Amino acid sequence: MSQTTVPIGFVSFQHTLSYRTMLAAVVAVAAIAGFVATGEDASRRAVEAAGPELAHLLRMMAGLKVVLALGVVSLVDWRLRLPVSPGVAAAYLVGAGLVAVGPGLLWGLSHVALGAVLLHGGFALLLVLGCTDGGVRSRFAQARGVRS
Repeated sequence: MSQTTVPIGFVSFQHTLSYRTMLAAVVAVAAIAGFVATGEDASRRAVEAAGPELAHLLRMMAGLKVVLALGVVSLVDWRLRLPVSPGVAAAYLVGAGLVAVGPGLLWGLSHVALGAVLLHGGFALLLVLGCTDGGVRSRFAQARGVRS
């Protein structure tokens, strides 16, 4: 078993699930949860309260956040291709989930503050992980041809 997988054990069933598969599942569930967390009525009321111009601006910003989230999730996927400890992988998965849930909450306009906090908290967590994770530094050093 490589270090990029984690054993999932049940009574007599064992299966190895890769961190990248877990990343895809976490991001998909978080993104869907973010978009369906706000009911249709609550979203409609929020749009009416904000006005059409502000609602349009906030939704365009949410669309931009989706693009940023896709970039961040791509970087997390790149990192999880390397050997990583289970604790660090779990932190990357949590950060990616936070980043994925944010745009959906922003789109619904009922939970803008919560969506912003979760999204930017996920960005901050992933930034700290990227700066402190030795695997990222060694990968960049390897790409430059420098031994770490």
